Amino acid sequence: MLQPSLNTAYTPPVLKAGDITLNAVDKFCYLGSILANNTNAESDITAQLSKASSAFGRLTKRLWDDHGIKLNTKVAVYKAAILTVLLYGCETWVLYRRQISKLDQFHMRCLRHIAHIKWQDKIPNTEVLETCNISGIVAFLLTAQLRWSGRVSRMSDMRLPKIIFYGQLAQGDRSHGGQHKRYKDVLKTTLTSCNIEPKEFESLAAERTSWRALCKKGIQDFEATRILKLQEKCKQRKSGYAITTTSEFRCNMCGCDCKSRIGLHSHRRRHPRFDPELRRIHGSIHQPNGRVPHVTRQLSYRKEDHAQYMGALKSFESPHYASGYFSRNL
Repeated sequence: MLQPSLNTAYTPPVLKAGDITLNAVDKFCYLGSILANNTNAESDITAQLSKASSAFGRLTKRLWDDHGIKLNTKVAVYKAAILTVLLYGCETWVLYRRQISKLDQFHMRCLRHIAHIKWQDKIPNTEVLETCNISGIVAFLLTAQLRWSGRVSRMSDMRLPKIIFYGQLAQGDRSHGGQHKRYKDVLKTTLTSCNIEPKEFESLAAERTSWRALCKKGIQDFEATRILKLQEKCKQRKSGYAITTTSEFRCNMCGCDCKSRIGLHSHRRRHPRFDPELRRIHGSIHQPNGRVPHVTRQLSYRKEDHAQYMGALKSFESPHYASGYFSRNL
């Protein structure tokens, strides 16, 4: 297996063991984990989901559907037999939101099957977790990552895992646009989520007992905060009131809150619809592939309408919207 450098075409290497030519592959299984040449955890997550789903299905008739067994016993078996398979090797995963969502969906689907809760009951995930007395999948991921990173930091400086953990590339170029996540980026986000200062990571992880207690408390606070936010969001959605937030990067069309200015700019470029007032003036407008909008129906309008249209386009803060179809046809 060969990992090509950025902006370089992949050419399969030629490897020989004596007179035998070895096959070049893009991924293979090593000690139960899938290693890929693009350093992506997607293949490994897909494999673990398949294994965990198979293990869960084999216990359906004997355990999950047996009403004579207590729920606490079922959840304990689920933690020992299913979650260990699902999260095998998760300590080194660099996860994105879509991958966490995929793991969480499997986690909640299994818990609903164990607790005999159907989707027709309209019971939210927070109540399912409370019924089963178990935390979300994110808490398990944070626990595994913090325990493993603390153990590596306590290793000797001559150990290979610690050398790789603190190693950096001596040379190389960054590609244009957004960069791929690194493990230290994920670890920094994890520490911040658990109210742990990233700069104090090494000093706090030096003592194993205090580090595990600190991680446990931080993850409990994180899970409690996450559940509280979900409950508040569900309550406001059912009450019909708009969700009030203090974010300064809010979309002026759908009210979605973004974490940064560049995130808001990207959200506006991919917005599925324009403002309703803009539709009233210029008819049906859509954005194919999130690019420059074009008009599918022309209407007669006045110069005041054109000025209002151009003023609305300025809110996108993009040079592509400065000159549109209407400005060229007036």
